[in-house]
Amino acid sequence: MKKRSKRLIGMAAVAISAMVVGAPALAAADSIKIGTFLAVTGPASFLGDPELKTLQMYIEEINAKGGVDGKTVELVHYDTGGNAKKAVSFAKRLIKRDKVDVIVGGSTSGSTLAAMPEISKAGVPFISLAGSVKIIDPVNKWTFKTPHTDRMAASKVFLDMQKRGITKVALISGDGG
Repeated sequence: MKKRSKRLIGMAAVAISAMVVGAPALAAADSIKIGTFLAVTGPASFLGDPELKTLQMYIEEINAKGGVDGKTVELVHYDTGGNAKKAVSFAKRLIKRDKVDVIVGGSTSGSTLAAMPEISKAGVPFISLAGSVKIIDPVNKWTFKTPHTDRMAASKVFLDMQKRGITKVALISGDGG
C-alpha cells in the first residue's frame, strides 16, 4: 500500500473519530457508520484500491481496540469505477438508505465535486480524498479534505523543475475533474 494513501486515510480516520465522538445524534446508535464511494476499479483504481484497503485496515484496528466510545465502526462502501454520476448516486444511497454518519471518499476531484451538493444538502460530514482546491474554496460547512490541493502540488512541481533547470514541459491531462 502506498505511503501517501495510508497517511491520508490515517488522517481521515483521526478526523472521523474526532467528529463522531462528539456527535450527539450518535448517542443512541449501536454502531458508527462510515460511508465511502471510491474508484476501486477503473482508471483511478491506483487511488481507490489502496484508499479502500487502508480504510478497512483502520476500521479493523479501531474495532479491535473497542471501537469509538464503545461503538463498533461499520464501513459501507460503493465502487464508482471513477464515474462521477455513480458517485452522486452512491452518495444519495449512503445518506438515504444506509444512513451513514460520515462519508469519506471521492478518489477523484470529479467524483467529489459532483457528490458534494447532495452531501452538503443532507448535512452529513464529508471528508474528501481528492485534490482540487474547489473542494474547499469556497469553504463548505460539511466538507473537509486530507490531501494537499492541486494548486499546492503544481507549485511544488514547478519549484522542483526550476531547481533542476528543467525548462521544457509536456502536459497530458484528462477531462474528468
